Amino acid sequence: MSRFAKIMAALAIILVISVFFFLGSVFALFGRLAANTDGFKERRAHITELRLEGPIMSSDTYMESIQRISEDKSCKGILLRIDSPGGAVGASQEIHSALKTLKAKGLPIVVSQGNLAASGGYYVSLAGDRIFSNAGTLTGSIGVILQFPEAEKLMEKVGIKMNTIKSGALKDVGNFARPPTPEEIRYLQTVIDNTYGQFISDILASRKIERSELMKIADGRILTGSQAKAYGLVDTLGGYQEAKHYLAGLVKLEGEPIVVREPPSKSWIENALASKTSSSFGPLAEAARDWLPSVRQGTYFIWK
Repeated sequence: MSRFAKIMAALAIILVISVFFFLGSVFALFGRLAANTDGFKERRAHITELRLEGPIMSSDTYMESIQRISEDKSCKGILLRIDSPGGAVGASQEIHSALKTLKAKGLPIVVSQGNLAASGGYYVSLAGDRIFSNAGTLTGSIGVILQFPEAEKLMEKVGIKMNTIKSGALKDVGNFARPPTPEEIRYLQTVIDNTYGQFISDILASRKIERSELMKIADGRILTGSQAKAYGLVDTLGGYQEAKHYLAGLVKLEGEPIVVREPPSKSWIENALASKTSSSFGPLAEAARDWLPSVRQGTYFIWK
């Protein structure tokens, strides 16, 4: 094959790849606009279903969704569907705060708890005007956890030693190369207690429950939906459909309400492109990081 033919063949391959990605982007755009079998329906009066699923390790995706909701003049209310064991304290608080801001602007929020709405999942629920829970939903788990590994003996076996130069006694607190000192344990307990106090304060500010009654169950235990209702942690026993129609009635949408989903569902082409650009073990490793938060630094509202 001549040099010219090789160049033309390479250009043809580049052109085909470019067309593929262009068409993929177009299909993805129209897939989002036509999601839920009703294209461009976000222009009509509707409710928005914000789905919070899995461990809450980052708030970025949800904050983007909340920003879109705040700019959507046709959105009449939010159906917050939660199926989460909780997660990082900062991320949970950020989502909770952003939802409260939307509610303060007059946008009703109704919560529908799925299989699991524990710890940080329950914390985010507090932003709702009304919380629906299935009788068997696992919720509650009010508490904070901080974990870090200790690998001193393992390092001794393999002949590894950690040298630390620090500016203060507590700068390397949580160092896995040595046991924590009593002073460090006491210090970390104050951090946990302070964060726990924030959780308790937000529950008392959002729910009609006496502090003395709340403290009886705020020890990290999980509760069923029916138990949570008895304690005043949720309002109504019911599932997704009940919560949806309650919200539709609240915002005066007649008939079967139009529902726009956030975050938007990915089209098949987006999923295909994502799988091509990630390694074979990427999704597995990412899932492991999400479900094993102890390998990440930080405090957590999470049921383990």
